[in-house]
Amino acid sequence: MDSTEQQIEEQLAQLQQRVGARRAEVLKYDVDDDGFVVEFARLAHAVGKLVEFEKAIPERLAEPERRRSERIVTWSWRGQAAVGAALIALVFVLDHSTWWLVLLIPHFMATVAGCFQKVDAGQHRERRFGAVGVHVVALLVALISLSVISRWFVIAAVLGWMVVAGSVLDSNNGDAKGARR
Repeated sequence: MDSTEQQIEEQLAQLQQRVGARRAEVLKYDVDDDGFVVEFARLAHAVGKLVEFEKAIPERLAEPERRRSERIVTWSWRGQAAVGAALIALVFVLDHSTWWLVLLIPHFMATVAGCFQKVDAGQHRERRFGAVGVHVVALLVALISLSVISRWFVIAAVLGWMVVAGSVLDSNNGDAKGARR
């Protein structure tokens, strides 16, 4: 059992003990006593805290995996934005045709925009898939722009960007800004 699960179990046990203690206090009083109302209110408050905690357990369990996905997504998109900037610079350094900028500037802008995604527990796996996909597309764009492979692979790069964009938009319910659900 990892530390997150152990902490959750300890907190849950504490809350359950509080509810049990409050229940024992309520049982000491008769329903008509003034102390019963006060203790019953305390019991209701303790039960409310327990229910709130239990609702948050799945998200707390997913938090370590979400943080890992957030690091993967952030650094993947940042790295590919840097690669895109380097490819734009190489167009001028290697004296290639400036027409390559038609491919490279949108690629760079899309990777920079991807750097600002929010990764929450509900969709962190889809974001991770998109981050892996952007590596494949960026490799394809780099190989095409450096004339290592045929220019016809631009079609595959465009299709790849559609898949990546689809995974990012789908995990947002169609919101391109990366807002939380």
